[in-house]
Amino acid sequence: MTAATPERQHVWVGPEATAFDELCEVCMLAGTAGTDAECVVHGTLRPDADVGFTTCSRGHRIVVRRVGRPLTRLG
Repeated sequence: MTAATPERQHVWVGPEATAFDELCEVCMLAGTAGTDAECVVHGTLRPDADVGFTTCSRGHRIVVRRVGRPLTRLG
């Protein structure tokens, strides 16, 4: 990665989300894609998962994190 590109990319999904479509920031910043559509990452996250990982079509790694899930009481 260069100084102009992020070391880590994150996609944040809501508490009920199971699928997402987001732009790969590295592809966009590097200008390696011919169109914005080539930079779109399509992915899923299981309903019981709070974090996942995926890559764009050019191999850039993306962390997927769930936000806004209600806390559960232990015990």
